[in-house]
Amino acid sequence: MPLFTPVVWRMVSQNCESKFPFMRGMAAAALLAGMFPAASLAALEDDYQRGETAYRSGDMVGAMAALRRAADQGHAPSQVLLGDILDRAEFDEEALAYYRKAAEQGSPAGAFGVGSMYLAGEGVKKDPQQAYFWFTRAAEKNHASAIIGLANAYIGAEQGANPVWPDKARAAEWLRKAAEADYLPAVEALAQAYRAGGFGIAQDATLSERYAAQAAALKKKQRGDPRKKK
Repeated sequence: MPLFTPVVWRMVSQNCESKFPFMRGMAAAALLAGMFPAASLAALEDDYQRGETAYRSGDMVGAMAALRRAADQGHAPSQVLLGDILDRAEFDEEALAYYRKAAEQGSPAGAFGVGSMYLAGEGVKKDPQQAYFWFTRAAEKNHASAIIGLANAYIGAEQGANPVWPDKARAAEWLRKAAEADYLPAVEALAQAYRAGGFGIAQDATLSERYAAQAAALKKKQRGDPRKKK
């Protein structure tokens, strides 16, 4: 999938917030304890770790076997990683099903996966509006690739290359979030919008100059500072 590569797949106590951002604190631990007995939860995590290790080593068969055991018992990180493997292998409908299962549990990576499938028309009829709905769900939980995906969608719509706007009223919000992550196209779009208008943004010469300076610094960083090469 061009531009949109699912990134992340990382459950109780200190790890709960990072792996299940839709849950918090003691309530999360209590809920997870109700969902999975302690021994079962540990087994699911073990399967996930084995699956991830196999995946990183290039053993797709071993990865899928371990991940499927955990995914079919409702382990969201396993559902996402298995969905990614299936997507890359062109088993699109099955990939979409696992992404959905994770998204239904509140996984931002799962929501991003569903959105990516709708955007590309893989395993489902292409539907940009559905894609942006799922990207927004993921972006609202600070999923970096979803934020960039929304920024690209707004930039494309403003330039006429994309006929579908995600949510025009939130264009500036998502562009700013992408710019905070130093995503150059979003920074340049904001510099232009504050200079000449666009995305519902009022003209502001000071902010235009600030974003232009940020864009210039990012370009310089990408090229490398020539003075350091001497």
